[in-house]
Amino acid sequence: MSAQPTPDAIAQAERDDQVRLLQDSVTAFAAGRLPLSRARKLRKAQPEFDPAMFEELAGQGWTGLLLPEEFGGFGLGFAEARVVIEGLAAQLAPEPMVPVAVLAAGALRRCAQSVQRDELLTAVAAGTAVPGLVWQDVAGSLELDSPPFTAAPAGDGWTLDGEARFVRPGSGATEYLLLASTPKGVALFAVAPGSSGLEVQHEVQADGTALARLKATQLSVNAGAALTLDRADLAATLDEALVMNAVELFALIVRMRAMTLDYLKTRMQFGKAIGSFQSLQHRSADMLMQEELTRAVVGQAVAALDADVSQHRRTSMASRAKARAAEVAMSTAREAIQMHGGIAVTDEYDLSLYVNRVLSLAPWLGNAQAHRRRYVRLNPPVAGSEG
Repeated sequence: MSAQPTPDAIAQAERDDQVRLLQDSVTAFAAGRLPLSRARKLRKAQPEFDPAMFEELAGQGWTGLLLPEEFGGFGLGFAEARVVIEGLAAQLAPEPMVPVAVLAAGALRRCAQSVQRDELLTAVAAGTAVPGLVWQDVAGSLELDSPPFTAAPAGDGWTLDGEARFVRPGSGATEYLLLASTPKGVALFAVAPGSSGLEVQHEVQADGTALARLKATQLSVNAGAALTLDRADLAATLDEALVMNAVELFALIVRMRAMTLDYLKTRMQFGKAIGSFQSLQHRSADMLMQEELTRAVVGQAVAALDADVSQHRRTSMASRAKARAAEVAMSTAREAIQMHGGIAVTDEYDLSLYVNRVLSLAPWLGNAQAHRRRYVRLNPPVAGSEG
């Protein structure tokens, strides 16, 4: 007589089915609505994405996937978010799902309750608000101890000064959420892009998207613009965005290797497909091995987010996933270019779109080297240990 499945096993099986159905839906949507020709057309556009498509993604429920139902979201987990983000990234959709639906919305969700917070979260779920979180100083530090802005009380409001970089979305944001130190701790200040005292510059990336650089000089905001939160909550949000950024990179890895394998099967030299050459077969096997290692590391990080592990483990897993995904994405891009030859870097060939997206996404929120250092700081080698 076989043992009956436990309630936890039944719940997990039901969730797995739900994730598979969602994956099928995302794949069908991306294939029909997000052709690569669209990604080409939107390069260097202002804004860098289609606001109507962002609202369409919201109509599918995807911008509010992680948000509580009270804000129009679905309150689902990161396993579900992974399949959405991976499916959109595979088609090079420029809509800022990770910067907005994960990073900015995650920070807002953890802020103290206020009318403005609730309105912003509801608008994100509806696709009508596209906030950008402004948290990183001009040097690109990953530390949260020194926010890039300072906020001083001024009458019934605040005055902000400071400078920050590496903000996504670089163009098309409806609000910026500036991280600032206050006399009582830290807070986010919701500021409109055209506000007096706020200078915004766009730094165009390899894939045609942009990062924003913001400078506040005696920027006046009202008291209601301040959204308070703890540094620990902001750190948790950053970890979540790092893992979802690794998911995006993994999607690019899969596509670049698949395109390379197809090319090896069809490109003829000396009367035979170049994929029959042993040296290229070995290099292809190495690419597959790195892809599968990345799949495992990213999967473990996503599971850690859903399991609500300790802060130390969550941050370690996030940096581990980002370091692995960024490094393998860069190495896969190099191998793909070498195996294709010159055609790989021509603008007309689709592989170049993926390579340029890797060049844009791999450094965002910290490159592989920065996250390896971060991981070692969190998990220093034990004295006397080998290896």
